[in-house]
Amino acid sequence: MKKNNYFKIVCLSALVFAGCEKILLTDPAQSIPPEVALTTTSGVSALLNAIYTDYGTGGNLGRDRILLPDILADNVINTSSNNNSYRNPESNQPGTTVGNWSQNYNIILKTNLIIDAVDNGILIGATTAQSNLFKGEALFFRSLSYFQLMTSYAYIPGNEVNNFNLGVPIITKPTKTLSDVEFPERNTNVEVYNLIKADLTAAILILNNTARPDKAYVSRAVAQALLSKVHLYLKEYDATIATATDVINTTTVNTKSTVITRTGTELVNMWRTYKDKSESLWQISKNQPDNFGTASLQSWFSIYPRPANSGNTGNPARVSFADLRIAPLLYDLYSNVDIRKTTLIEGPFTKLGQGGLYFSNKYSGTGGIPGLDDIVVFRTSEVLLNRAEAFARKGDAASNLNAITDINIIRVRSGLIALPPFTTNAAVLAEVLLQRRLELAFEGDRWFDLVRRRVNVPKQPGGLSSEQFISFDDRRILAQIPIAQTDVNPKLVQNPGY
Repeated sequence: MKKNNYFKIVCLSALVFAGCEKILLTDPAQSIPPEVALTTTSGVSALLNAIYTDYGTGGNLGRDRILLPDILADNVINTSSNNNSYRNPESNQPGTTVGNWSQNYNIILKTNLIIDAVDNGILIGATTAQSNLFKGEALFFRSLSYFQLMTSYAYIPGNEVNNFNLGVPIITKPTKTLSDVEFPERNTNVEVYNLIKADLTAAILILNNTARPDKAYVSRAVAQALLSKVHLYLKEYDATIATATDVINTTTVNTKSTVITRTGTELVNMWRTYKDKSESLWQISKNQPDNFGTASLQSWFSIYPRPANSGNTGNPARVSFADLRIAPLLYDLYSNVDIRKTTLIEGPFTKLGQGGLYFSNKYSGTGGIPGLDDIVVFRTSEVLLNRAEAFARKGDAASNLNAITDINIIRVRSGLIALPPFTTNAAVLAEVLLQRRLELAFEGDRWFDLVRRRVNVPKQPGGLSSEQFISFDDRRILAQIPIAQTDVNPKLVQNPGY
């Protein structure tokens, strides 16, 4: 394949949603040399590596997709002295929701090229195992990108406001030439979620848990974990339970042990591990240069070097921003004997005269190296919480007991007493939702967890927002589709209120 033809294929795949300049700036180690393109296993591997890199960027799971859901909701608030970087999201200014429109479509168009290469004989010389791995990962990534788009730009089926049921445009055909460029309408939310489930189901059939060397790569268990979450969002509780159970019964992912930690010590050690954390199913791999400064979750969520005392005296020059303090009402929800409060939260500290500050210590820097932490995207405790909620929402006596069994794993290891078997279903569901918030805080879950339940999003007093809550029917619940996209595609209906 000639070099300029190769450039046309890759550039056109990003034309509508990203722009060719981003392709030109791709790191050479992650790009596809023109002489191999998608006809070889090395070419397909290079494009998959580029997708992994996309998810690890600061605008996606490498930072903002983790930070923003807590900032937009009620888990963290800015300190009085801050860098002005996340003030607008905390006050829920229009346009500051979690978006990623262009990047997600850029990823989707890359996955379409890979799936097409496997399905239509473009990839030559690959074994069946290699073809299944490439296609399975591409299907997973396409579903994850569509899930990110749907949770940002569309209502979940059944949760619509004023019957607004548009999802996002479905593009599954590869874009190779100018004639392939599409300017599609938005599909319905049901159609997009059906695609997500179909892609994940297909990925699960051809992926396994042994093909990759570590948890920096996706696997069948990760596809099952995402599918359990999708089923939960769609209130498909039996399917949630089945897929979550498949994950929980999996003990090894990519040659590494995967378990639900059963003691507080194990839980803390999991967060203190760098690579292949014991509960992780898939984590964004980070190296030391990746995580300096604004790229590090620790830099925003934590304070380091740690003050010598709560008065901050004797503290060396602060490296982290330490801007995102734990909201006081969230802090108070943790029991004083809860190890998630006593060990995974630090404080009180004083920062430039503002006292009584508490910070998350989940991202603590491995081996004392500031910012050095892999980012857990899916872990077994989240899957357990998916199953516990599904059991609780089913509501029958047997399911209620199962929910109690699941949630007691989270409670007991945290240092809390177990719920008794006669606990009412209403109390069990309330406890599951509480523990979901406490357990998954600072992991990119809170905003989406509130929105998918069709409840008002509370705002914490003492923060930058003057509102008590963001109503579920507020336009800000849905992100604004970028104006550049609606300008280039007149078929693209904008979300209400923008």
